[in-house]
Amino acid sequence: MKKNVRWLLLIVSVVLISIGCTGKEVALQKEPLSPTEQFVIQNLLNDEGLISTDLTSQKDLFLSESVGLWLAYLLEKGDRARFDAQVNVLKSYFLKSDFIVWRLEGTKKATVNALIDDLRIIRVLLEAGEKWHESTYVQLGKKIGENLILHGMNEGLFVDYVDVSSHAQANTLTMSYLMPSAFYTMEKHGLLSQQQVQDQLAILQNAPLAEEGFYPKYYDIPSKSYRFDEELHMIDQLYVAYHMASIDGDTEPFKRWLLNLLKRDGKLYGRYNAQTNQPTVSYESPAVYAMAARYMLVLEEQQKAQMFIEKMLSLKDPTTGYVEKNTQSTHSFDNLLPLLAEREVENAINNE
Repeated sequence: MKKNVRWLLLIVSVVLISIGCTGKEVALQKEPLSPTEQFVIQNLLNDEGLISTDLTSQKDLFLSESVGLWLAYLLEKGDRARFDAQVNVLKSYFLKSDFIVWRLEGTKKATVNALIDDLRIIRVLLEAGEKWHESTYVQLGKKIGENLILHGMNEGLFVDYVDVSSHAQANTLTMSYLMPSAFYTMEKHGLLSQQQVQDQLAILQNAPLAEEGFYPKYYDIPSKSYRFDEELHMIDQLYVAYHMASIDGDTEPFKRWLLNLLKRDGKLYGRYNAQTNQPTVSYESPAVYAMAARYMLVLEEQQKAQMFIEKMLSLKDPTTGYVEKNTQSTHSFDNLLPLLAEREVENAINNE
């Protein structure tokens, strides 16, 4: 009898050890968070799931831009649990009359939307619905999209923003806001007609280039004319080139201009004077390098994409996020866009 008891105890011990080992193996098999993702979750994501714009003066400022970039990253990563949590944040805090307000200050909602953030969120919701066979994502994407089309178009073109209460509109369309991937996804789901998609893309495709190779800032709808900025924001410029390249537009002049700036200065600055081609700021931006990497990825130039990723990573504390070493300042955009770029480049290399 005692012998039987001893055997039973031995068997139970072996089973418990096996369970313990299996648990460890499962834990080890889970994909570790990147330091940047960990920084976002631990430092920028508050208890309600809202992403702070920074850690100091704007910690109670939350942007729809952050929501869209975080959702895009989580979709690219395949993290459905966190994606679902952020969709709930979107519904609880950012929706007003089926519009996405562009910012929250504390609990105070902005009175207007922002087209680029809306298009990104609509696209991501529709694509997530397809990927995970989740109809609620598709329904939400369609509801926001239908409202945007109803109130956010002027002469058949999307506009930069709309007042969510009065429906008063902007009369401009910023070039960097034109997002072909969103238009095609919306067409696929019956939100936009083929003609409506072509009308948006025509604004992008017909944009005149400056002699140096950069793009206009916006299209003025009443006068049907393009306007250039005196100061070039590299994020805007790279978004336009990225979107142009995604529809096989010729971006070779822009690419030459971009790489010439890099060769001349050994770096890319955040802003440049349109007349002199000289930088107007002294800082490098992780988000600029992130967009440059994404642009090169669309051109299928993975070596250059990796080069820009390395430039981006050189601005980062290896153990945390993109935090300025001297001032300890940071910005959600300068963490979320690099996080998305890192993931896209990694996925592209793995899928070769």
